[in-house]
Amino acid sequence: MKQQIDNIDIFFNSVEYFQQLERSLATNLGLTELKSGIQVIRDKNGWRENEKSIEYIWVVQISRSFVGWGGVFAIKFNENIFREHSNKEELFQGVFISNNNGIGNFYSEILPDTYQDIIRHFNLNLFDANKGITLDGVSYNVRIIASNINTFIQANNPNTADWKRWETEIFTIGSKLAKNSNNKELISLFE
Repeated sequence: MKQQIDNIDIFFNSVEYFQQLERSLATNLGLTELKSGIQVIRDKNGWRENEKSIEYIWVVQISRSFVGWGGVFAIKFNENIFREHSNKEELFQGVFISNNNGIGNFYSEILPDTYQDIIRHFNLNLFDANKGITLDGVSYNVRIIASNINTFIQANNPNTADWKRWETEIFTIGSKLAKNSNNKELISLFE
């Protein structure tokens, strides 16, 4: 049963919507689903044409009061060989705008360097993000998928030192990608 969209903020914060967003993101990247490990790539007839190995995925959906909903993500592919395909180690990063169907505006890049500094910023205190009242501001839905971990975190207006460093890094990545996309809606989300 499709959820009635009376309050878009409640809908965009739902697990149901985030699953829809993940399916949309996977489709935009030519994947069947977002998961770590071996990812089977099929052609339009359903035949296995390639396999890619995913080390990790992180997706951060961002809600900014009076600005809108969108996000930033990264997917690290390991080097692997499948039949005649020699898949190299790659790091995809991208940004998107959330809409009722999952993803509206979408932009991604393959980075030349597969090292990702933000991983050290995911060392967060999960019990102390903000002790105050959080009505407006910024909220995050964070999904991390890697070997033996699959987690979902929601945080509203985090203000501890570690969370602020993480938030700064997320906006640095998002802003850079949004500017490269030359899409006004994406740029506005990360300003």
